[in-house]
Amino acid sequence: MTSVDRGFTKSTTGALIALTAASCLQVVDPTANNIAVVGASVDLDMSGAARAFAASVGTLALAASILTTGSLGDRLGRRKVMLSGLLVAILGGVITAIAPTTAVFIAGRTITGIGIAASFGLSFALLRQVLPGQIPKAVAFWLAGQTAAALVLGVVAGWLAGFGWRYGYLAVPIVAVVAFLMCMRGLPEAKASDTGPFDYVGLGTVAVALVGLIYGLSNAATYGWGSTQVLVPVLIGLGALAFFIWWEARIEAPAFPVKLFKDPELSGSIAVGFSFNMWQAVVMIQLSMLWQYIYRYQPIEVSLGQLPMSLAMVAGASAAGWLLSKGIPASLNLIVGHVLLIGTMVMFGFSTTTSPYIFFAVPMIIGGFARMINETTMGQYFVSKPPPALTGAMASSKTAIGQTSFALGTALSSTFLFGQYGRGIAEAFSDANVEPAQQGNFQGMIQTYVAGGDMSGYDDATVNKVVAEASNVFVDSFSNTMFIIAGFLTIFAVISTAFFWRADRMRKDGRLVDGPLLLDGTPAALASTSPQSSGTSSPPATAPHERTDSDEHPRPDTD
Repeated sequence: MTSVDRGFTKSTTGALIALTAASCLQVVDPTANNIAVVGASVDLDMSGAARAFAASVGTLALAASILTTGSLGDRLGRRKVMLSGLLVAILGGVITAIAPTTAVFIAGRTITGIGIAASFGLSFALLRQVLPGQIPKAVAFWLAGQTAAALVLGVVAGWLAGFGWRYGYLAVPIVAVVAFLMCMRGLPEAKASDTGPFDYVGLGTVAVALVGLIYGLSNAATYGWGSTQVLVPVLIGLGALAFFIWWEARIEAPAFPVKLFKDPELSGSIAVGFSFNMWQAVVMIQLSMLWQYIYRYQPIEVSLGQLPMSLAMVAGASAAGWLLSKGIPASLNLIVGHVLLIGTMVMFGFSTTTSPYIFFAVPMIIGGFARMINETTMGQYFVSKPPPALTGAMASSKTAIGQTSFALGTALSSTFLFGQYGRGIAEAFSDANVEPAQQGNFQGMIQTYVAGGDMSGYDDATVNKVVAEASNVFVDSFSNTMFIIAGFLTIFAVISTAFFWRADRMRKDGRLVDGPLLLDGTPAALASTSPQSSGTSSPPATAPHERTDSDEHPRPDTD
């Protein structure tokens, strides 16, 4: 009897826990970096530009290498490359922690990003080997465990950073060592048995595309959408992405088969990914600023305040796995998830300067639950849909979508919020007939207050009046931004729903079934019964030019 028949076994559960541990680097690294990079920038005497680059270079390295490491896993062995990624992350973390100069620090962060790309993307891809008959449950377990671990590991990273920034950067190597030891036993190997030439052009181009888009979008809030720092990298990224799509569609052995996205469930899943990642970016970043600027929350209070959302995410992933295993249609799960995400964003839009914590806690809990309903539902397709030999690259692409959409959500919400805030403050000064020279004084007063600086040099009555007006303007800007972002989420929800409704119709007509696709986007299971769809009557698992997996040793949960 296999895992397909009996579900989770002791060995299967152990393998899932090991894969979850390998994925945790991706959640602990941003936490450690956000805390420790401030001390590193001071100690290493970084310039403002160097600090900004040092803070983001790990993410850029991850984006640049995520599909390449996935493709290498398909060729060399996903387990092997994932384990190598953990070792690379250990090396990168140690180099960062002992860095004597900014250049060495940046090199360490770059190496860490590459290691995390391999360990995270391929831990996701290996779910298909560990529990092939119950992928939704495996994805739910992986996501729920990862989110739960993030609660603990975030505290550990903060605790280590309290001893000094160098200790903070040791959080990733510590987690990676534990994950490596757990993954050494009980995990199956899988790689393509027939690979074709390595797609240097495609993988190089998509690396340029992702770095350009993420870097450019990340600059939007600081420099403005019309700035060179935004337009140049974004246009390069879009151009590279267009070439990548064209190239992958025309070559015989693509590293990333774009034709698979003729499948409506995969296409709809892209819109789903943009929706929930944008939602999380807005809640984590803009709500955090609102709490600190207006309600004067301390950083530890912000972390504790968002804890219920994280717990709800664990519950949401588990619930999604159960619903999918019971046969609840993905389209229904996603509609519910979209409605809840949009609804919570609208609820945030009614914030005031006196809103109590519970006002934010309720939509955070509902939204966290809904976010994981959607991620688990769409995540299963990136593991189950690709041809077996391309699982690594396709599973890794989910991370690329997440990185890009998170950056887009951050850029859009920051632009809307601070753009409206700047105009609102200017209008308030104008209505009050404040002279230009005095406006600068008031702006400095506001900045000092926000930074928690010494206000003793200002008149108390004036401070109270100016801060109150600035707070009102900021909250109004925040509320309007939440309504705007709700509109973006609605657009993605409509796109996603249209694709999944089409998928439901195709299933009823017998043109879409579960299981992997051929390179042209046709379900492999239909290839033998529908020769016209793939140009061949080959067996369901393969077709001409299709690549297959070969397990190097048996799955751990087979009798």
